[in-house]
Amino acid sequence: MIDAGTEPLQERSPLPVRLERVEKWYGRRVVLAGVTLDIPPGITGLVGPNGAGKSTLIRAILGLVRLAGGRVEVCGIDPAVAARRVRQLIGVVPEDDAAIPGLSGVEMVQYAARLSGLPCVEALRRAHEVLDWCDAGQERYRTVETLSVGMRQKVAFAAAIVHDPVIVILDEPTNGLDPLERRAMLGRLVTLARDHGKTILVSTHVLRDVQSICDRLALLVRGRVRLAGSIADLTGSADRDLRLRGSGPLELFVARLTARGMKARLAGDGDGVLLHATDPAAVVAVWEEAGRAGVEAWALEPERRPLEEVFLAALQAADDADLGRLANAPA
Repeated sequence: MIDAGTEPLQERSPLPVRLERVEKWYGRRVVLAGVTLDIPPGITGLVGPNGAGKSTLIRAILGLVRLAGGRVEVCGIDPAVAARRVRQLIGVVPEDDAAIPGLSGVEMVQYAARLSGLPCVEALRRAHEVLDWCDAGQERYRTVETLSVGMRQKVAFAAAIVHDPVIVILDEPTNGLDPLERRAMLGRLVTLARDHGKTILVSTHVLRDVQSICDRLALLVRGRVRLAGSIADLTGSADRDLRLRGSGPLELFVARLTARGMKARLAGDGDGVLLHATDPAAVVAVWEEAGRAGVEAWALEPERRPLEEVFLAALQAADDADLGRLANAPA
């Protein structure tokens, strides 16, 4: 249980997690190479190819690995100095099944609560409360090894948040889930972040999950952070294009805008019109011409690049940078 007399996390540090020039080696293999990364409140997606170092980065945050260099802070606390304190502040949903055979779902969650320091009765009450929120139903009374993949994931998630952590880390949380279970899991993460002020770090290969719920993204490639920032900034159009979504004679609408000297074209995916309008007067003209063309406009919003396109471009840039570094290395 967290000490009542311990200084609150948010008062000690404005950032829940900060990594500065973190290095980790396994033998001669570099796993983390000078990683500097801030994880602010909200939902951050941690993405990267297999072997990029994502799992090692998570273990570094938890204080489970000895670093070769650099520093990690979790709410101002160094996991290398106070690992137990840090782990009280964090809930983790691992990729691998960490359930204990023979325990029921509710017993598993109660056990996690007891490990965090809650008394037995309070731990059981909290376990039921969190499992209710996770929509576990009566399945909670079955032994964990007999549960479906989706139900085991609910139990693991409940066990991670039963002690009300400040930070929740999930490693591939939607693996093996059907579409309905996946949507429910993502919805719970959004609720935790937006309604309960939690800091969420999601390590995943599913880019559509990242784009749908994350505020920020960090791309790790061969132990280095190659891309980090808000999803809105990373997926924004370099040309600051806008997309008008609507229905009606879109071709006529495009022709009218072009006649007024504006750049406009039908979107390649068939969803609205792409146009270039940066000043307020031009935006007003867009709405005027939509009305004159008989287009029913639903929204005018910044154009976004698919996250997959951003991801692949960053991977290519990382490959080019590494090749250049090798080419310039002394013989």
